[in-house]
Amino acid sequence: MNRQISRGVALSMIAQAIAILVNLVFTPFMARILGQNEYGLYQLVQSVVNYLNVMNFGFTSAYISFYAREKAKEDGGEGIARLNGMFLRIFLVITAISAVAGALLVNHIELLGTRLTEAEYVTARRLMILMALNLAVSFPNSVFTVYIAARERFVFKQVTTILNYLLIPLCNLPVLYLGRGSVGVAAVTLGLSLLRLAVNMIYCLRKLKMRFRFGRMDRALFLSLVGFTFFIFLSDVVDQLNTSVDKFLLGRLLGTAPVAVYSVAFELSTYFTFCSWVIPEMFVPEMNRVVVEERDDRKLTEIFTRIGRYNNYILLLVLTGFILCGKSFIRLWVGDGYETAYLAGVILMLARYIPAVQTMGVNIQNAKNMHQPRSVIYFGIACVNVAASIFLIRRWGVVGTSLGTLGAIVLGAGLFMNLYYQKRIGLNVLTFWKALFRWTPLAAALCAGAWLVVRNLSLETWPALLGFIVIYSVLYLLLLWFAGMNRKEKEDILQAVQSFRGGAKG
Repeated sequence: MNRQISRGVALSMIAQAIAILVNLVFTPFMARILGQNEYGLYQLVQSVVNYLNVMNFGFTSAYISFYAREKAKEDGGEGIARLNGMFLRIFLVITAISAVAGALLVNHIELLGTRLTEAEYVTARRLMILMALNLAVSFPNSVFTVYIAARERFVFKQVTTILNYLLIPLCNLPVLYLGRGSVGVAAVTLGLSLLRLAVNMIYCLRKLKMRFRFGRMDRALFLSLVGFTFFIFLSDVVDQLNTSVDKFLLGRLLGTAPVAVYSVAFELSTYFTFCSWVIPEMFVPEMNRVVVEERDDRKLTEIFTRIGRYNNYILLLVLTGFILCGKSFIRLWVGDGYETAYLAGVILMLARYIPAVQTMGVNIQNAKNMHQPRSVIYFGIACVNVAASIFLIRRWGVVGTSLGTLGAIVLGAGLFMNLYYQKRIGLNVLTFWKALFRWTPLAAALCAGAWLVVRNLSLETWPALLGFIVIYSVLYLLLLWFAGMNRKEKEDILQAVQSFRGGAKG
C-alpha cells in the first residue's frame, strides 16, 4: 500500500471509531433531553428529507470513473477541467431543484401523517426547512469531496471528517442545554455543512489547483455521463426506499414513539455498515485504473476478495459482540422503552452483512458500466419490501419492518448480486466466499463459547459491560491474528502501522 492509502486507512479507522463513539455518547443524551416523541419526530422528518438525496442522480458515484478515463487521455488536464466544470454546473442546478422540492415538502407537511399534534407540526416544519437547506449545501460540496478522493488525498479527507465528527457534539451540547431542542440541532448541522464546504473549496482551489472549464458543454460526454448515472440514480432510489421508508411507514401507521425505537436499531446497524467503508474507499481509484487501463478480471477478483476479507474481520467482531451484549448495551445507553431495538438491531445487521462485505463489488460494477441490471432488480425488490413492510408493521411493529428489510436485501444482495458477479461481472464469487469462510466458523465458535459465559454474567453497569467488551475483543483479535489472517494481511497491517507512526513523527 502507498503512503496515502496506508495513512488514509488508519485515519479512516480513527474517524469511524470517533464517529461511533461520539454518536454513542451524544445520541442517548439527545434522546433523553428531547424526549421519545420529539426525538422520533426529528428522525421522521430527517427520513423524509433524505429522499431528496436521490437528486444527485448518481453523479457523485460516477465522477471517479470518468476522472480515470479523462486522466488516461493525457491531454494536459483539459479533459478533467471540462469534467469539473460540467459537474459543478450540474450540481448547482441540482441544488436549485432540491431547494424547490424542499419548499414543496414544507408546504405539504401533512405528508408526515395524522398522528402528530399541532405543536409537532410546527416543529416539523422548522426542521424541514433547515434540513432541506443542509441538503442543498451538500450537493455543491460533493464536487470538491469527490475530486479530493479522485486525487487520492485521503489524509486531508479523513482529517476534515474527524474534525466534523468532533464539532457535532461540541456545538450541539450547548444548544440542547439552552433548550433549543431539535430545531437548534438542525441549525448547527447546517452551519457545520457550510463550514465544510468552505474548507473543501479552499483546499481544492489553492492546494490541489483544481481547474474548471465552463465553455460549451461537451454533449457526447454529458450523454455518456447521463447514460452511466441513470441506473446509479435508480440504485440510490432503492437505497432510500430500503433505509428511510421504514421510519416513514412507522410514523404514519404507529406514531413517533415507534420511530424513535426503530431509529436506535437503525443507528446501531449504521455503525455496523460504517465499518465496511473504512478500507474500500481507499482502493476505488486503484480499482478504476485496473478497469480502464488493465482490464484484468483476475486482479479485480483479488482486490474484491482482499477487501472483503478485511471487512469480514471487522464486521463479524461487531456483529458477534452485539449479539452477546446488545441487550445490556441498549438498556444502559438509551434507557427503558427501547428493548425492542435489540432484536431489530440484530436483524438489520444481518441484513446488511452481505452487501457490507461486498462493498467493493458495487464500485467494480460502476467502473465497468455494468450496474444497470442491479438497479432494476433492486428497484423491484424494494417495491415488494414497501408493500410487505406495511403488512409486517401492523403485525409485529418495529421488528416486522426490520424483517421486511432483511428479506429484501437477502434476495437482492445475497442471491441476485452474487449470481450477477459470477456470471456477468467476471468476479469469482466462489473464491471470494471460500476465502471469507476460512474465518467465519472460528468467529461463530468464539461467539458461541462466549454466549455460554455471558449468560451467567450480570452486565448491568458500564464498567462490567465495557470490561466484557474489552476481553471479548482481545480474544477475538488474538484468535484472528494467529488463526485467521494470512501472512500478506499481517504484513499489510504492520506496514500501515509503521507508515502511520512515521507520518505522525514527521
